[in-house]
Amino acid sequence: MKLGTSTIPFAKEPLTSDVLAKFSDAGIASLELCDYHPNFLYDDDAFCSFLQSALRDMAFHLNSIHIHLKHRDATCDLAGLDPAHRSKALADHKQAVDLAAELGGCILVTHDIAIPEPDQPEGLERRATFVDSVAQIAAYAAPKGVRLALENIPGGYTNEPERLVTLMEDLDAPNVGVVIDTGHRNMSGGDPPTTLRAIGKHLITLHLHDNHGEEDEHLLPGRGNINWDQVSAALGDINYNGVFMYEISRPEDVSELAANAAWIQGR
Repeated sequence: MKLGTSTIPFAKEPLTSDVLAKFSDAGIASLELCDYHPNFLYDDDAFCSFLQSALRDMAFHLNSIHIHLKHRDATCDLAGLDPAHRSKALADHKQAVDLAAELGGCILVTHDIAIPEPDQPEGLERRATFVDSVAQIAAYAAPKGVRLALENIPGGYTNEPERLVTLMEDLDAPNVGVVIDTGHRNMSGGDPPTTLRAIGKHLITLHLHDNHGEEDEHLLPGRGNINWDQVSAALGDINYNGVFMYEISRPEDVSELAANAAWIQGR
């Protein structure tokens, strides 16, 4: 299983060759590019060319790009009912698909899932709009070799794995799957191993990190209270064969990822 990590430990810095070299030096084979980096632009040819060259020269496998388009523009809402805002949201997501395609194809990970509870005003209508929006993006992305992954959100609509499974069934798109964030699930009072088994075949990537169940600490596994023996067993039970993708926050822990992955996978 390829060892991967998000670039989020250095998210406050521009994404440069020096930053990427820190992951290469740590023995990381696969990356998830986080778009929080201040120089991360979806529509910049020079930035795209830089990424193409850097990923090739350092022999990285590009697993995913973690897109935060609603963070950049609050109106970028795939569940939005305003026609103009929704049209812009679709265009912005297709632009992200285009960048991913230029980089050889990968997974676009998102937790921009603004679906209310079903009994709240517009809850059912916004859910239907979200499903239709994702279906449109998936259809656009499929011939470009790009997949989409919807993430579990603590306290949000996708907090419970059953809802993610139902979204997958409603979408019925082969290039749409789920990313389970172990820290998010632990914060919600849920059990990450049980969640992984519930998602099963829909799991296409991971966000592995630890916490103590109260805050989104993004700790190296083993430093919080998640049971990693059971996480490892659950991944085996569902025959997960994607990247072993971390999403830790501390730059000083990047050098420990290879040993940590060996510790988890050997349990």
